[in-house]
Amino acid sequence: MARGGNRRYTLLILLWLVGLTAWRVLSAIHANVELYGDEAQYWTWSLHPDWGYYSKPPVVAWVIWLGTHLFGNSELGVRSMALILYPITAWTLFLFTRRLFRSSIFSNEPAPDAIAFWSALVFITLPMTSLGSMLITTDAPLLLAWALAGYFTVAALETDRWRDWLWLGVAVGFGMMSKYSMVFYGLGLAAFIVVSRNHWRLLASPKPYVAALLAFLLVLPNIVWNAENHFVSIHHTAEISELDRSLFHPKALLHFFLGQFLVFGPITFGWLVAVALRPRLWLTDARMRLIAAMTLAPLASFLILSLLSRAFLNWAAFTYATGATLVAAHLLRQGRRTWLVAAIGVNLALGVAVYNFHDIAHLLDVQLTRKTDPYGRITGYRPLGIEVGRRLAKLPGVHFLADDRMLYALIRYYGRPYSEGGKFLNPSGKLDNHYALTADVAAQPDGKYLLVSKAASDERVKSLFNEVETRPDIRIQPYPDYTMTFKVWLVQGYHKP
Repeated sequence: MARGGNRRYTLLILLWLVGLTAWRVLSAIHANVELYGDEAQYWTWSLHPDWGYYSKPPVVAWVIWLGTHLFGNSELGVRSMALILYPITAWTLFLFTRRLFRSSIFSNEPAPDAIAFWSALVFITLPMTSLGSMLITTDAPLLLAWALAGYFTVAALETDRWRDWLWLGVAVGFGMMSKYSMVFYGLGLAAFIVVSRNHWRLLASPKPYVAALLAFLLVLPNIVWNAENHFVSIHHTAEISELDRSLFHPKALLHFFLGQFLVFGPITFGWLVAVALRPRLWLTDARMRLIAAMTLAPLASFLILSLLSRAFLNWAAFTYATGATLVAAHLLRQGRRTWLVAAIGVNLALGVAVYNFHDIAHLLDVQLTRKTDPYGRITGYRPLGIEVGRRLAKLPGVHFLADDRMLYALIRYYGRPYSEGGKFLNPSGKLDNHYALTADVAAQPDGKYLLVSKAASDERVKSLFNEVETRPDIRIQPYPDYTMTFKVWLVQGYHKP
C-alpha cells in the first residue's frame, strides 16, 4: 500500500479515538453518574498504594491514584484513567494488527493498515469499551496489557530478539498485576504454538521461559503481599468462581454465552462465533491462527467455567482485544466490510444508550424507576455520604462505622473530608473484604463512632457496644417508587459477642 494510504488510516484512527474520547468525557460530565461500590472501594485503595489488596492486584488502585492526582477526586477524576487507557489500548491494537499483517514471518497482506484501522475501530466502539470507559475497573489496564503482549508476541516471533521477548514478559507481568486473568495469555500463546508446527522450536528456546520468569518476578511483590495477608486474593478468587459447588450448570452456560452478545456486540459476537465454528478459516493462516488462539482458547475456558461453576459476563472481556482483530480481519478478507460498518453502527448506538439513557428517557417522557433505570442500583449513595459527612462535622472526634463493604466505600468517598478514619464493623472476624483486613473496629474498640447500617437492629448493636445512642434515620428517595432507609447510632466501647 502507498505511504499516503498508510498515513490516511493512521490519521483516521487517531481522529476517531480523539473524537470518541471527547464525546465520552463530555457525556460522562453530563450524565454525572455516581460511583458504584467497587469503584469507590478501588478509590479507597488508591489512598494507600500497596503491592496488593484483598480481591485484586494493585494496578487499578495505582491508576486511580494517578488519575486523581492529575484530575482531582471527582467521579470523573476517579474514572479518568479508563477514558485514557481504552484509546491507548485501541492505538496499541492498531500497531499490533498492522505489524502482524506486515510481518515477514507471515505471508504478505495487501492492506495491513486497513485491517489495523478497522480492528481498532471495532474495539473502541464495542459495548464493553463504551461502558468500561464510563467506569474504572481492572479491565482497563488489563486490556492494555493484553494488546501490548500481542504486539510484543508478534515482534518476538518475527525477530526472535531477546529485547522483544523481555518486553513480552513485562507486558504479561503488568497484566498480571492488573488482573489475574492475564494468566490466560499464556494459554493462548501455548495453543498457538501447539497448532503451529513451525513454531515448536520455541519449546526448546530459553527465551519464552525467560520472558515468563520476568513476568513472575514482576508479580512477585503481589505474591509476597498475599503471603503476608493470609493469601486473601487467592481465597477470594476461588470463592467467587464457586469451584466447590456441584458441576454442570447449562443455564449458567447459556446465560454467559448470550451475555457475550451484549459485551462484544450483537453482530460482532455473531461473527466471532461463525469464525470459531469454521476453523479452516484460521488454521491455515499463521496470522489468523495467532489471533484466533489468543481469543478463542481463553474464551473457551470461560465457557467451560460457566458450565462447571459460574463466570461473570465481563470475565472474558480481555479476549476481545484480539477478538476485534479476528472479526475485522476475517470480514475484510471476505470482502464483507458492510458487516463491519453495520456492527460498528449498532455498537455505537448501544454506546449512545449507555451514555445518554437519562436524556433519551426524558425526550420520550418516560418516568424512570429504580427497576427501569440501568443506574438504579448505584443511585442515592451520593446524598447518603454527604449527609453522613454533615453529621460527622458536628461530632468532633467521632468517626463513621459501617458493617457493609460497599456502604463503607461509598460513605468514605462521598463523606469526604469528614469520613477519614472510618472503621468496619466485623463481629464475625471473617476476612471477607479489604476493610475487614485493614480497618476492623476491633483494632480501636474504645473509639467513638457514628454507625450507619441498612440491616442492623437495635438489639444487635446494643449487644456489641457498651454505649449506644440512637440517632435519626437517614432516608434517601432517589426514585418515586424507592426509598433507602439507613439506621444510625452513636456508639462507643466495642466488644465482640
